[in-house]
Amino acid sequence: MPSESTSSDPPGSTRNYQEFFSWFETRYSDDKPGDAINEINGQSADINKGFGGDYVWLVPKYAPRPKMMVDKFWTDIRDSADGNRNDDLAKGAGGAYRYLSWSNDMNASNFVTDVALWRTGDAQGSPPGGWHHMSDDINKGRGGDYLYLVWRTKQYCGPKDF
Repeated sequence: MPSESTSSDPPGSTRNYQEFFSWFETRYSDDKPGDAINEINGQSADINKGFGGDYVWLVPKYAPRPKMMVDKFWTDIRDSADGNRNDDLAKGAGGAYRYLSWSNDMNASNFVTDVALWRTGDAQGSPPGGWHHMSDDINKGRGGDYLYLVWRTKQYCGPKDF
């Protein structure tokens, strides 16, 4: 069970590792799963929207232990499939293979608590209000909407060694 915060912990921090994101389950289905992440303005959260291929949804999973907390994300766009992965965000659409990757850097102090998509008609250089960070454009090089993963972070003050 996660330990309780102490009076010496910084305000807004936590020792509860279960509040932090750990990985995405990528689901391919016609209907959006109820536990999939949303697009922040109520637009489609289907990664492949406008490109054909499978409907692609991201379902967040939270840390079962501190070593699995995520501190940041990035997009990984490749000309060929990564044979070790089965989570192509452009599945069935043709063109480049698209993956989200993340880091579990235990030297970090802030880790991801909330994730969402941000679909926009223009390129963006910083995350929208209320969000701390954003990925590169997931749709880079394929046209259509610009699509970013956005996330919030929080300081973790508990043990990280299990």
